[in-house]
Amino acid sequence: MTYRRLVAGDGETARTVFALMADAFEVGGVTAHVLPMTRTPSSELFFYDIAVHADWRRRGIGAGLVGALRDAAADIGITDVFVAADNEDMHALDFYRAIGGDGAAVTIYTFSER
Repeated sequence: MTYRRLVAGDGETARTVFALMADAFEVGGVTAHVLPMTRTPSSELFFYDIAVHADWRRRGIGAGLVGALRDAAADIGITDVFVAADNEDMHALDFYRAIGGDGAAVTIYTFSER
């Protein structure tokens, strides 16, 4: 299995990964956003979504994706990585706990179109 960070020029691969996020391709992908902090000179990484094709689940691919994401973050000096999961999404909660995540009680407010 190969894990790699997409960079400028990887548009076609990015489109394929995003199509997976919408549901379908060979194996899996993860999207994340670097968030510069205002209170410190550091940044945090928010990983927004992760998907593994149903035929490839339970083989360590999701854990590998998160591990590769954390390694890429560490390579650019980011040590704080976080993800939000709906409390009703037991599969996601179980997965994040299984790969060593610590849950934190937070409330997220969503603002929809006016």
